[in-house]
Amino acid sequence: MDTNIKTGGNMTHKTPKNLERAKIYRFLFQGRTFFINPTFQKKFMGFIFATVIISLGVMHGANWVFFNKFMTYGETLNLPSNHPFFRLLLEQQEYMTMVFIACSLVLSISLCTFGLFFSHRIAGPLYHLQKAFSEANKNGNTLNEIHFRHDDFFQEIPREMNQYLSRISVESKESRKVS
Repeated sequence: MDTNIKTGGNMTHKTPKNLERAKIYRFLFQGRTFFINPTFQKKFMGFIFATVIISLGVMHGANWVFFNKFMTYGETLNLPSNHPFFRLLLEQQEYMTMVFIACSLVLSISLCTFGLFFSHRIAGPLYHLQKAFSEANKNGNTLNEIHFRHDDFFQEIPREMNQYLSRISVESKESRKVS
């Protein structure tokens, strides 16, 4: 599918729909790579998703126990099966199930999204550290300084590493002067 875009004069250019989608995607996600360390991040997301599923299962079980207790209570009172009490309970149980499903979807999506961005703040610094050492090792260079993004976790690592690298650099220069 193409979209016509008018330009100056009578000329019309055709822009493919997938190019428009790519522009929207770049605008929304700004070219971010969400899986920096896929192995770690997928495990992390799996743990979050498993926790969400277990929590939701417990909540659904508690909902079932609650309504089952009232059904048993109505049966103990020898209420007929078509009594309004039972109809009310069934209607409320259906309503609560719908609310539960909606809440489950919202919670699952929001917690998994949070987990992805949270894992990104953990995997990103480790990726940058690995990349710095890998490039230094490949090129035979010494490391100058290591920097993480301002909102990444483990900010103390580059600070300590940079102090160490600075000290090693000074000691190396002094040993060259002596020899």
